[in-house]
Amino acid sequence: MRTRARNAILGRLRAATAAGLPRPSAPTIPRRPGRGIADFESFAAVLTTLGPTFELARTPEEAQAALAAYVAANSVQTAVRWDHPDLDAVAAAETLAGAGVAVLAPEELPDRVCPSLAAVDLGVTAVTYALCATGSLILAAAPGRERGTPLVPRLHVALLAKSRLLPDLPTLLERLGEAPMPSGVNCVSGVSSTGDIEFVYVRGVHGPLAVHVIGLDWL
Repeated sequence: MRTRARNAILGRLRAATAAGLPRPSAPTIPRRPGRGIADFESFAAVLTTLGPTFELARTPEEAQAALAAYVAANSVQTAVRWDHPDLDAVAAAETLAGAGVAVLAPEELPDRVCPSLAAVDLGVTAVTYALCATGSLILAAAPGRERGTPLVPRLHVALLAKSRLLPDLPTLLERLGEAPMPSGVNCVSGVSSTGDIEFVYVRGVHGPLAVHVIGLDWL
């Protein structure tokens, strides 16, 4: 009797759940179109209040000069870079090497990436998108574009193409929804800083000590 009763109960449960559980309906939230403007002037005005510095390059030569000047001013000896067409557009690897910087390409990183990056002075990346309303850098990870490159070295240089400027977060969400999501997306607003230990303000605990953005006005 017990076996028959058990089988009967389990049979009813299987029959009741065969079609799956009903899904509650969710209200449709209207999407708000992006507002505001998207240009280097408005982006830099917000970005620089958060700690990073900004420099506008109107030609590839100006971008190369800006990158070379930055590494010289900050005594950069080693760097790691992303594999990205925006870096190729300014010959970033060649510029760094010409300035006497030892450059690691993504394929040269060992399996244990973070310990290796901790000994590197500078991470050089492109910017997937930038939000003018908040001065935020959106960095999407991909093969050859490790998440640790802008995070672990003590300095970060981000090359920002003009075409990647967006007005605000709703516009970003629309843009990200147009393609498969990357493995990771970082939203960087300002330099790494904290004051959670005895309210003492400290930079560089959770990321680089300094972030420098070079705007690429022709891209």
